[in-house]
Amino acid sequence: MLSCHRITALAALGLLLPHVTAAQPAETTAAELRSLRQAIEAQQRRLNEQAAQLERQRRQIDAQMREVEALRGAPARPQPAPRTPTAARGQAAAPPPAAQTPATAPQAAAPLGTAQDAAAQARRDERRVLDTDPTLSRIGGVLTPRGVVSFEPSIDYGYNSQNRALVNGFTIIPGITFGNVDIRSVQSRTLTTSATIRLGLTDRLEVNTRIPLIYAANSTQTAPVDINASPVTISPQGFGFGDVEFGAAYQINSGQQGWPVAIANLRVKTATGRSPFDVPVFTVQDPQGQFIRGLERRLPTGTGFWSVEPGITLVYPTDPGVLFGGIRYIWNVADRVNLQSDTGGPPRRTRLNPGDGIGLTFGLGFALNETTSLSLGYEHVRVFNSSQDGRTIAGSNFDLGTLNVGLSYRWSDRVSVNLATAIGVTNNTPAARVLLRVPIRFNLF
Repeated sequence: MLSCHRITALAALGLLLPHVTAAQPAETTAAELRSLRQAIEAQQRRLNEQAAQLERQRRQIDAQMREVEALRGAPARPQPAPRTPTAARGQAAAPPPAAQTPATAPQAAAPLGTAQDAAAQARRDERRVLDTDPTLSRIGGVLTPRGVVSFEPSIDYGYNSQNRALVNGFTIIPGITFGNVDIRSVQSRTLTTSATIRLGLTDRLEVNTRIPLIYAANSTQTAPVDINASPVTISPQGFGFGDVEFGAAYQINSGQQGWPVAIANLRVKTATGRSPFDVPVFTVQDPQGQFIRGLERRLPTGTGFWSVEPGITLVYPTDPGVLFGGIRYIWNVADRVNLQSDTGGPPRRTRLNPGDGIGLTFGLGFALNETTSLSLGYEHVRVFNSSQDGRTIAGSNFDLGTLNVGLSYRWSDRVSVNLATAIGVTNNTPAARVLLRVPIRFNLF
């Protein structure tokens, strides 16, 4: 018995032979028959190649559908039994190639496009949800796709208030103090405008840089417990470029088979802003003898030290939300600085080693609809003791705790608006921060 393709070929030959015989009944040669046989064999080879190509497309579609279902947490579909490219003997003949190819190609292309669109949409939704958290957007964890440049202008407003009591005297019994008691109230306001540029080198590797411009204003009021003394208010300000940052993020794994996606981050902060050791300070007391000596006349815009922050971020999609968490180490590089003298003398050269720190972040984000996303997160940083000339500075360790709430709105395919609020829950953390970011994305290739 002949195969389906050979039956088709013989049928075509049967249709052609009467015409050849009628045209040249006595002049059909062996060379013409060989030429006709070669044409039929070439047609059969093309049919076999098309069948093999359709089989490869079917396998690729099944693999992509299983990957999409695995990302959604659904069980993978059972893989159908492989189909042979040619029909078994005894089965009905296949339709002609001209009718088979147009009908089969659209059916194979439609599931392929659907699978790719679904996977791409899932990745976009995940990035959109993670981008609402202000910590992840700063330290890394939200990757930019390959060939995409993201320009991100932002405005960050922070406010903090502290009340401190300074005693210059002695107490003989509780509640009775001889000397000066200074009640000091400090209010700090900082407005930071920055431009962040992110570039996706591959789908798993991103590089970025951030350039901040800072305006800071403090209001320090001293109120001695003395009916003859009036409060004194000092209002230093500072304006200029802050510490420029460089960073990179790399996705370690694909997150298949129920594993979270792991992203390695590295951030380097420079010391381009004005250092706290370069600003002038008050060197004399006020006429009433209050405590203003040593206070800053101008405010710095930088920390004065380089820092390196390696870390790792874990992302676990779970319908309908995305769980995220991360840990990083903050290495503040020691340096020699000039300590200002509060008596007007020359500065003293000393080696300061700011305390290193460990940061922990975790939270949950979810998409409310196709355009709006929300996230809730918490960030805690433990800073260890600093040292001066190799000697530990007692009481220089502290904790920074921040509760983050983020909201994102996708204005278009290229532009989104992110609004976040950070509430400080420890004494050394700013009481409140409001951060507005507008990522704008461009495709390079």
